[in-house]
Amino acid sequence: MTQSLARTLIITSLVLSSISFILSLIAFCLTNWKSVQLRSISSSLIPLENNQMDPLIRGEVEKYTDILYRHGQTHSFGLSSHCIVGYKCGRNLLPTFHETNYGLCHNIKYHQQCIFTTSVYLSEKCTCQKPSYINTTHKLVIIIMNIQILFFSVNFLRLYRYIPCLNDLYLRLIAIISTLFSSIFLIIIIIQQNNNRLYEPLAYLETMREHYSTHQIYSFTHDLELIIKQITSNLDVHLGTSYICIILILILTIVSFFTSSTVEIKTLSTFDDDERKNEQNNVLLPSSPTPPLLLPPLSPSERFVPYEQIRFSRQTKV
Repeated sequence: MTQSLARTLIITSLVLSSISFILSLIAFCLTNWKSVQLRSISSSLIPLENNQMDPLIRGEVEKYTDILYRHGQTHSFGLSSHCIVGYKCGRNLLPTFHETNYGLCHNIKYHQQCIFTTSVYLSEKCTCQKPSYINTTHKLVIIIMNIQILFFSVNFLRLYRYIPCLNDLYLRLIAIISTLFSSIFLIIIIIQQNNNRLYEPLAYLETMREHYSTHQIYSFTHDLELIIKQITSNLDVHLGTSYICIILILILTIVSFFTSSTVEIKTLSTFDDDERKNEQNNVLLPSSPTPPLLLPPLSPSERFVPYEQIRFSRQTKV
């Protein structure tokens, strides 16, 4: 591979890594990793065979659909925000409490306060925290942006060698390792977001189901399992702009890997560079034969010198 082609590929990699960094910022700042909408009304969420459902469970389902997820409302989720489209935006926080404080902290009021109030602490026993997968995604996106900056810097040094002692092989190894880590983190983000698409919409009812299952109230647990299954089938979940940006970043990262890490940039020394220039000049300027040196003809008197006129230099006797 010629050096001009290798440099062109590295420049292409620099452009792709710059685009990836911009997409990472967009994914990090936007509030739309996914959007969720409930299609059905509350009456159809309760299975027909459960007409004898306990009023407590039925009342919680009605609160869920009347306050948290109304029919037709679209909820948009980001790393730090939870927006109801056309209404208002809050934070992507959920009530967090110990099992012994279930009766105090598990209610619609606290759930809404975690989203739409400024204080993250509801009380000493009830707090608001981000879902664990959101914290993981948040940290990984920041790490990926730092790796992208490192990858860009390494390729820039390979292209413009301001420090001659740097070996291209070492720079290539750094680029390969950073690309591999970035790809792994991007795949983890995609898996985490895909596996937790319904986490926030079902967190309220899932907490109830776990509570009754822990206390071995199996009739309530069974009813909630049926309701959760019914709600899941009635939820429309769409992947948002941030999620699509992460997929594009993964594709661009793989392309950048093949366009930069598989090529080698050779650095010529000063002597080799001067010698190469001289060879090019010799090729461009063909050599011409040197004309012979013409001496004026000697006169007859200059050809023969009498012996008496010849003077020898004085020699020192040793």
